[in-house]
Amino acid sequence: MLSVAKSIISQIYPQVGAKPAKIIEVAVVDERAYVLNGSKTANYVGLIRGSYYIPYDVKTRSGESLAQDLQQSIIGGIKQAGGTAEAVASPSAQASSTGRQLLTVRIKEWKSEAFMGTVLTYVLAVDVYDEAGQRLASSPVSGSEGVGDYTVTGKSILTRLLAAESVASALSGSVAAVDVPAAELPAAQRAPLPLFAPRGVGDGVF
Repeated sequence: MLSVAKSIISQIYPQVGAKPAKIIEVAVVDERAYVLNGSKTANYVGLIRGSYYIPYDVKTRSGESLAQDLQQSIIGGIKQAGGTAEAVASPSAQASSTGRQLLTVRIKEWKSEAFMGTVLTYVLAVDVYDEAGQRLASSPVSGSEGVGDYTVTGKSILTRLLAAESVASALSGSVAAVDVPAAELPAAQRAPLPLFAPRGVGDGVF
């Protein structure tokens, strides 16, 4: 198995739409079907094709699970925004106490495919809960696109997720405690982009 990466995703700090008003408990849940059924390990992030188009698995550069890397990235982004954040290992559907919120990210897809270029396909959702278990916000982000710079792409995806208007409002404390439905996630579909790019671009994923 290959373990190639251009950057460590846990060190890519996304922008948060607003400074959180409370302590944020951060959980990331990997719901990728091939991870849940054991076909791939939790640190799998895609594949790279070598000679004769033979695929090899690509894993996180840190060696940690994708969920752990994304969790640390999000915590870093919240702290950069002036907030306080803590990792939660086994999330429930509510924050642990008053003065806290639970931010849960669901990963339905995060997979790159590289040959002479890279395409990254992703489907994520974020939910914000209060201490009573009410879902204050739920917002999805999905896409499939060519990758030129891994740091820029990763930060852009996570920023779009966390800076959604409903999420920013919930984190800033400006949303009434109304239980909103969970965002529906679309099926993952890789864009029909040719896996070809100029020399020096793409040999894997984060």
